[in-house]
Amino acid sequence: MEKKRLAHIREEFLEGIGVPEGGNFSPDPFQLEAIDSLKNGFDTLVVAPTGAGKTFIASEGIRAVVEAGKRAVYTAPLKALSNAKYAEFKTRFEPKHSVGLLTGDRKIGGDASIVVATTEIYRNELYRSSDNYALVVLDELHYLADSQRGAVWEESIILSPRTSALLMLSASISNPQEIAAWIEEIRGKKVTIVRVTERPVELRFGFLHPEKGILPIEDEQERVLPEVARFYSAEREGDPRMRFGGKGRGRGRRGGRR
Repeated sequence: MEKKRLAHIREEFLEGIGVPEGGNFSPDPFQLEAIDSLKNGFDTLVVAPTGAGKTFIASEGIRAVVEAGKRAVYTAPLKALSNAKYAEFKTRFEPKHSVGLLTGDRKIGGDASIVVATTEIYRNELYRSSDNYALVVLDELHYLADSQRGAVWEESIILSPRTSALLMLSASISNPQEIAAWIEEIRGKKVTIVRVTERPVELRFGFLHPEKGILPIEDEQERVLPEVARFYSAEREGDPRMRFGGKGRGRGRRGGRR
């Protein structure tokens, strides 16, 4: 009986997950607004939830720049993310436009039309010279608030040539007006703020139980599922069967437009 109940709960929790039906892509208004801002040479700050389509803005901004015979750089906070973007952009832009990679471990095609780099490497390059990038994409801009690494993002903004357009992306900045005002003061040029608060892709919070598999955190009455509550209760009491149980929440569904 319990297995049937949990199977039904799991089925409802996972319902709708999968590859969406194919169809013609139509950019959202906020994407078009951001792309138009970049084409006009404005620094642009985009704050939108994960899965809303920020990468599409970056890709189209980069495309416009390289097709005009100029160069672009895409910066990311992690080497793993930089490697992933490098592979993605090679598929998207080559062989028409060359794509390079600059991280602490790999240096490939540093003079390419499109360069993917960790933010630290981009900042270090600015110390040595002002590379001729028409577009600088600063992903995960909320790292500005990081006590250890925030200075890297600050210096990247301060040292980037004013002739470059900055595209700054984040899903979690809560004070875009304040940040935009600071950037305008530093760089002496307009910053367009494009902000989206509505999440286009639903998030479902789930728990990976070591014995019962994937379960939702809460039931339909928004109460913690008994199996989840019992797991943590047993863990607090030192039940050795729960010694290797995981902690924390996992997203049962994550995706979106790219």
